[in-house]
Formats: sequence, structure tokens, C-alpha cells
Amino acid sequence: MAISAKVIGITTTNEDIIKNTSLQNLEINGGHAANICYTQKNYDEILKEEKEKTIKRAEGNKINHHHSVFGHDYISLYFEGIPKIIAMLLNNEQEYNTSEKSGRYTTMFGTKKENELYNKWYKIFNEEIKKTYPNEQYLTDIMISKKAKENARYLLSIFIPTKMKYTTSFRQINYLYNFTEKMINEQTNNPLKKELKPYLEEFKDALKKTGYITNGINDYRNREFSLIKDDNNFDEHFSRSYSVNYNASFVALADLQRHRTLDYSLSLKDNKEYFIPPIIKNNNDLVKEWLEDISNISNFPQGLLVNVNETGKYENFILKLYERICTAPQLEVMQITKENLKKYLETLKNSKKINDQKIYEEMINYSKGAPCTFNNFICNNPCHFKDGINLTRKI
Repeated sequence: MAISAKVIGITTTNEDIIKNTSLQNLEINGGHAANICYTQKNYDEILKEEKEKTIKRAEGNKINHHHSVFGHDYISLYFEGIPKIIAMLLNNEQEYNTSEKSGRYTTMFGTKKENELYNKWYKIFNEEIKKTYPNEQYLTDIMISKKAKENARYLLSIFIPTKMKYTTSFRQINYLYNFTEKMINEQTNNPLKKELKPYLEEFKDALKKTGYITNGINDYRNREFSLIKDDNNFDEHFSRSYSVNYNASFVALADLQRHRTLDYSLSLKDNKEYFIPPIIKNNNDLVKEWLEDISNISNFPQGLLVNVNETGKYENFILKLYERICTAPQLEVMQITKENLKKYLETLKNSKKINDQKIYEEMINYSKGAPCTFNNFICNNPCHFKDGINLTRKI
């Protein structure tokens, strides 16, 4: 029999279809999907089944935790006013697509005090970039503005409202609702989790109002939001798989976690420390002023450093190198990735294991600079920025 493919569902932005797609429609679709597993019938025959019988099967699937049948239908949600940290909670769960307002390409707005300091430092960063790189062709006025915004946003709270389109499955939306309830009800002394709770209540209500939250599709494996831990200081190792600990700001972590092939978690440091943009690091007066401003603006500015654990496979670490060891990504992310590559290579080089040596021989090819130095890589938009290519840039 020849292979055939028939489209039997598609995510849509058609408003009439959205209005006419009820919670029961999605549950029935799950019942039909389950029947593929249980019957000799083809899909056209399955669709002719009595509605009550399909609903009964769907309810049975809820009870026996066969929830994957509810993962075929995807729902796109547009969030406005969602705090940045809740966007990070969602983006750490990996089963999603997201399009979020960028703090690099657009101006961000917080409280009056935050806006004043954001604008103040936006101007300072513009000036410092021009002084440090007065003749660099890559750094056009538009690029300088982008880099200045990229750094000014460190001052803004992690609770700053943003907007995003978020697409995930019917099953996952219900799991996220369940995760939200768990975090709200958790007894905790973690100051970040405690400050999150009122926002989570709002988020829970927003999910409920979509009309797609149903009883029975709860995660039965006792999972919860994976991002925030009370302690995530795990042993480091570098081999076929790896685990590494480092400090990163919320800004950097928000970018890093978008590599859904890798796992990330954060925990708060015992003492507050803040990211200092390298472009001002050699100016003691500006560093002092920066630390005064960022420490007084919020309990949790985006420039606050946290303990991060990153875990994954070496192949996926290499994939990350293609995107984050470059002139274009934010500087902090590039520096973190560069340092982790150095750690990885040093460990592999000193290993006596044959397989580790094989990985080392492969990974050493990615240690010469930006992706334009990688074997067989062609950059479609070369920057010609020397400090960017050799990974020594300050902006």
C-alpha cells in the first residue's frame, strides 16, 4: 500500500472557526484520536461514530491518563499585560511556539521610575558605544540604538508587562493551568515565588476565561513549572550529555531557554548581584551609578544575577553555538556560551575515555570564533566586525 497523507486538522486564525470551536469539540477530537489506537476503522469511518460514544471514550482517556490524544489540537493565545517572568515560566516548558515583544528591537515600558532610568541609561549606552567604537561600520545608528535598548532593559523589573502570541496544545494549556494552581497553593519561603502569586492568580483567571480548561486533563506525574527551584546547584559533567552551572541575568536566561532542546532552571543567590554591561565596566563612576540605580528600582530587576543550571546533549550544545556564538546575539549570552564551550573542551581534552575524545575532536572545530569560522558554514549577513567574529566585543 502506498503512503498517503491527508490533512485532518489545522491551526487557524479564522475568527468564525474559533468562535465555533467549543471545549466539547476539542474533547471529541481527542476521542476520535484515541479510536485510531483501538479500532480497525479508517479515519473517515471513525468520524461517523455516535457523538455520545466518542465523548464517553474521551472521558475514559482523561481517567486513564491517556492524555496524548488531546495533544493534536493546538491553540494560539495572545497575551497582553503578561509579566515577563510568567512568559519565562511558559517558555521553559518546551512544548510551544512563541512570538514575544522584543526588548532588543522595541522600547520597553515599566513604572514611571523604571522609564526614567531606562531612558537615562539608553542615552548613556548610546554615548559609550560611540566612544568605544567610533569608526566601526557594523555599528550603525540603528544598531547602536538596538544595543543600547538591549542593555537598558536590565533595569526593568521581571514583572514588567509584555505581550506575546503563544501556541501550544489543548492538553498542554490544561497542564499549564494545573502547574499554575500548584505554584499558587505551594507553601514557600522563596521570595520570587511569593511575589509571583498575585500575578499567577490573574494568569490562572485568564486561562480559565479562554473556555478551554476542562476537568480531568491534569498532569498526573506530579510535575510543576520547571524554571524556578529553591536549589539547583547540581554536579557538573561534560561528556555525551552535560550539566553546567553558572550565573546569568534574567535577560540572558530568557534568551537561552528558547533553545528547547536544552533544559534550564534557576535559583536565587544568597546575596544580590547584578550584571554590569561590559561597555561601562572600565568606568568606575558609571559602574557605581549603575549599581545604585539597578539595586533601588525593583526587588527583581532583569539584570539580577541568578544561579542557572543548563543540561542537555552535546549535539544540542553545538546547535546552540550556531545561534549564540556570534555578533548578533546579546553579549551576555554570547559570553556565557563561550565560557561553557571552554569548560566543555577542557574536560573532554583531559578525559581518558575514547568517546569523550571523539566528541572533543568534533567540538574543537567550533572553538575558533563566531559561526563564520565554522567548517562549511556560510553567513548570509556577514558583519565584518572583528571584535564580534573573535568574540571579544564589548557590546
